[in-house]
Amino acid sequence: MPERHIRLQRRMAASTSSVWALYADFPNLASHWHGLRATRAIGDQTSGVGARRRVELKPIGSMDETVTVWEDGRRIDTQNQPSASVPIKLAESTLRLEPDEDGTLVTFDYRYIPRGGRLGRLTGPLIDKMLTATFADMLAATDQAALRNGGER
Repeated sequence: MPERHIRLQRRMAASTSSVWALYADFPNLASHWHGLRATRAIGDQTSGVGARRRVELKPIGSMDETVTVWEDGRRIDTQNQPSASVPIKLAESTLRLEPDEDGTLVTFDYRYIPRGGRLGRLTGPLIDKMLTATFADMLAATDQAALRNGGER
């Protein structure tokens, strides 16, 4: 089954360091984004390559994420292992932050393979639509949280 790819970008008014602080608190994404039921660290490492977290998805399911690239202040890549109740076989994400004159440009790439063979090919566009809305909400929540935390430029 071919890989699917979603890319979203958002210009945030908050400084890059304020936005980074939220994403770098890797195990606690659900503390500022309520699109998840919960997040928690897996093991003792909470940042850098090898950090892991369990993401409890809404309405059901979970995903274990492992950091594969960590460029302090700029980039986090993850490899994601979904639970059986998630219609995704395997996924990877890349989050990039770039300072710009008005704050921060955030780019989020999500690459995944749907479960289900032929059925996965049919449901892929629906999953794309759902994930696009979900990730847009994540970026908006991060933008708001960074500003609340005093992150204006």
